[in-house]
Amino acid sequence: MHIPDGFLSTPVCLATGAISIAAVGYSVYRLKHSLADRTIPLAGMVSALVFTGQMVNFPVLMGTSGHLVGGVLAARLVGPWAGCLSLTLVLFVQRFLFADGGLLALGANVFHMAVVGAMGGYAIQAVVTRLLGRTTRASVIGTVVASWITVMLAAFLCCLEFALSRDSLRGFDLGRFLVLMILFHAFIGIGESLISGGIIRMVSFRRPDLLYQSEPSRVTRPGFPTAQGLLIALLVTICLAPLASSLPDGLDSAIQQSVSVRPEVDSPSLFGSYEGIFGETTWHVWSVILSGLIGTLVVFAIAVILGRPYSGSDDTTPGDPSD
Repeated sequence: MHIPDGFLSTPVCLATGAISIAAVGYSVYRLKHSLADRTIPLAGMVSALVFTGQMVNFPVLMGTSGHLVGGVLAARLVGPWAGCLSLTLVLFVQRFLFADGGLLALGANVFHMAVVGAMGGYAIQAVVTRLLGRTTRASVIGTVVASWITVMLAAFLCCLEFALSRDSLRGFDLGRFLVLMILFHAFIGIGESLISGGIIRMVSFRRPDLLYQSEPSRVTRPGFPTAQGLLIALLVTICLAPLASSLPDGLDSAIQQSVSVRPEVDSPSLFGSYEGIFGETTWHVWSVILSGLIGTLVVFAIAVILGRPYSGSDDTTPGDPSD
């Protein structure tokens, strides 16, 4: 759900940008006081996995596709604060390297995917876990429920922002846009739930120490699983990214069917698009693979580099995620 420039009014961009800046700033503040030594490398790994996951679009219905957002997944692995920062980093790299999403709309995109996805998703997951009991099954169910709800909530907020910006849009059918966004993202949310829930279930049985707020005695050194996660992200990029659906995602499809006059806004970036490294159609697959590899390694490296000043913080490992 990467909103391009030209669709949101200036006041909406400023409001969502202010909320995102406040949430990201608060996440940095919280990490300064609760950062564990394992968080930095794991946050880098999660950023890499989310970047890769967002490149693999899957078809849903009516000529539309969707992709992993990863907010709830990130929060369940590294916590809501590091999860919010991981998603924010992914969105920055996507925007400035590949023009994925608008510059003025970056605050809105961070709000939907990082703030609502990671911070809001973690809160929903924690409530579900508390209601069902502190078990692996409850944790997986909480992840599934939170993943679907956050996708739907982000879609609704996007509709609200478009509604507030409708005076600046020509040929915009708000009713049709609302129906299509809710319909498309109801199915995209199912994919999000299955992917996130499946990963958390696997981690819960094989490496429960990697989940956020594990018991101190069960936390292990993160070096090996971090390397494994990065390797998985790179392999997914090489093997699955070129096979991603070429259909427009839920937001783009809703825009195409609801906005008769699409704003033309220049969105400069380093590569222009995921296919822009080589440019020629015959090199499409290799452009996508190379873009994915570059983006994956860049978000991992930036996450680790930015986290180094905090790596000497107190190694505080809280209790159960539902506490």
